[in-house]
Amino acid sequence: MAEQAGTTKQHFTQAAFDALLTTDRLMAGTAADTGLVSPTEMYAYAVDASHQPSPGLLDALNTQAPVQASFRRLLNNTARYHLPQVAAASSGDIEQRESEGCKIAFRPSRANAAQIYVIIECIGDTSFNPAVLFVCAVDGTTNRMELPVAQNGRIQLLLERESDMAKGLLDIKTEVYLK
Repeated sequence: MAEQAGTTKQHFTQAAFDALLTTDRLMAGTAADTGLVSPTEMYAYAVDASHQPSPGLLDALNTQAPVQASFRRLLNNTARYHLPQVAAASSGDIEQRESEGCKIAFRPSRANAAQIYVIIECIGDTSFNPAVLFVCAVDGTTNRMELPVAQNGRIQLLLERESDMAKGLLDIKTEVYLK
């Protein structure tokens, strides 16, 4: 039942963005001329791991509150997994983020203290292979990372601890989406 509701929500979202695509085509050039973000490009960035966003979209996602809010709503409607803010930790780094069906664990690298392993595991649906990870900060900024193919139901990343992605994943105030 929950799977059917999710599929219906995805179909509705796709139909809404198809309608916006038609509007984009009718207004060809207008978005570029006024600095507006195309809803079609925003949708493609959210759901297509291979989509290369325009500099205008990236700038808007990091500076324009209405675009940030729209994109967050889009992620809420299209992402397979949403890992909300983490309950306040007592001290130090968090060790994991967890949501129904998905867990992200963090392990320091033994070889290099400046690096951290990020282990993503989709517990409930081993057939789902997330392709994109989004980290949304409280200030509205969004970081996106394409993910490698899962091996034995897990995706393992090695990140520099000071990278924006690692900082975002470890920040208890961010929200994480897997698509």
